[in-house]
Amino acid sequence: MFKTLLLLFLAFLMLLEPEAVLAYASGTASVAGTEMAAGTSLFRRNAKRGRPNYKPYRGNSRHKMKKLGVYKRWRLRVKAQKKKRSRGLTPTVKAGAPVRSAK
Repeated sequence: MFKTLLLLFLAFLMLLEPEAVLAYASGTASVAGTEMAAGTSLFRRNAKRGRPNYKPYRGNSRHKMKKLGVYKRWRLRVKAQKKKRSRGLTPTVKAGAPVRSAK
């Protein structure tokens, strides 16, 4: 619900024209007005943009693994148990008890 309202609000802000939104003090121009008169806009389109907050961090072109969900972890656990049971048929070599040798 909150995300939907936020998206609608941002879409509404995109429709507004920057010049119509700028406020002027009565009689004197505000700082925004002087910037508009100088030719620089408060809403620069060519400004360098950073990485958006909603995207996951992808450092060095590698995707950092997030924690798996409950169901996926459960399925992987069951798969590992089945694999362990199926490999139980092959004999394993076990070492005997350690023997202390007298010097």
